[in-house]
Amino acid sequence: YVDLGRLWQIGKFAGMCFWLVLMLRGIVPALRTPGGDKNLLALLTASVGAIGLFYGAGFFYGERTHLTVMEYWRWWIVHLWVEGFFEVFATTALAFIFSTLGLVSRRMATTASLASASLFMLGGIPGTFHHLYFAGTTTPVMAVGASFSALEVVPLIVLGHEAWENWRLKTRAPWMADLKWPLMCFVAVAFWNMLGAGVF
Repeated sequence: YVDLGRLWQIGKFAGMCFWLVLMLRGIVPALRTPGGDKNLLALLTASVGAIGLFYGAGFFYGERTHLTVMEYWRWWIVHLWVEGFFEVFATTALAFIFSTLGLVSRRMATTASLASASLFMLGGIPGTFHHLYFAGTTTPVMAVGASFSALEVVPLIVLGHEAWENWRLKTRAPWMADLKWPLMCFVAVAFWNMLGAGVF
């Protein structure tokens, strides 16, 4: 993501902005529809915007930038954009899908998405500091960063538990049998995400 040449980075960012426009074409009309609870949709919109625009932090350094500044912004991309915003988007998008299907209430989906996003961002922003060893970061700052980075495991566990609870609802309606494999995929993704990012 960040070791591409500048021309390819610009192309990637243009592609992400194009994806953002495509997503907003479907989301904005739903936001303008009167009535109903729009909180979950607003969270989905915010996560889509973050994915589309946050890669731009990679343009804050160039080939002549000092290593400490470059490492700082590089880890914002790696730690927050890749590990943070994609996780928030996945959580919010799946909560939106499950609430639309009637598997969980919209209030529960909104609460779970907001809690997951808060935990990811709480652990994500100061958690970048544990990556800055080569930039000369002091040991206490790296310890704070490592402590906050460890909090990222919590939403993964919550996500895995939510996936398992949704899997247990598969007998709730006859049409749920048609969704067996997508639900199993979501349970597997949550489990391996928790095991890979949390345990390993």
